[in-house]
Amino acid sequence: MRMIIFLLNLLAFLVPISTLAQTQNSTPQLPGLPTPLLWQNETSKWSTNNGGLTLTADKKTDWFVYPGGGDYHPDSSPRLIFKADDNFSFSTKVDVTAHATYDAGCIALYGTVSHWAKLCLEAQPGGGLSIISVVTRDSSDDVTSYSVSGTSTYLKGAKSQRTLFFYASPDGRKWTIVRKFNLDAPALSTGFSVQSPDGNGASAVFSDFHYQTGQIDLWKLQ
Repeated sequence: MRMIIFLLNLLAFLVPISTLAQTQNSTPQLPGLPTPLLWQNETSKWSTNNGGLTLTADKKTDWFVYPGGGDYHPDSSPRLIFKADDNFSFSTKVDVTAHATYDAGCIALYGTVSHWAKLCLEAQPGGGLSIISVVTRDSSDDVTSYSVSGTSTYLKGAKSQRTLFFYASPDGRKWTIVRKFNLDAPALSTGFSVQSPDGNGASAVFSDFHYQTGQIDLWKLQ
């Protein structure tokens, strides 16, 4: 009995310490990516495991500016980003746990509050997940590219001079170009995002991420 009481008291002591450690280190540490990593719409619902990152979005979280005008221009999706070089390539595998239409895990590109883009694996109205991209220059241009089998895929964003490409791949080796564009932003940050515009929350696991700088061949697909 004394041993049980001792263990319970020890557990009560250790739990607050663990909670405090999480609070003091409220930004994930991800080897291989530039620092510092910065939050936009910070979420406490994240974890790291075996080099991967899990992000969870609360309900009704989105990042979009309706192209027809009006009042729909939310900026509430959690994003973890870092400053990108002038020329770069950033890729990651994303595995989405979707519960409602438009739940998604994404690569984010941020220039300014009105100039940004995202490439997502997103749940669709008819079921399943698809590659979608949103390019925003004051208003958002939303494109659905193709459906994906299963719940995961690889996403990549790359920049050379002023040109940006989005890519997708089933294996992270052979890429398909899904978008070519320009954001007209003086500097860019890139990173991870998750959203649940119509649902009660969604999560995405990001893993096998790679960041490269220097001369980037945007047309190289393998």
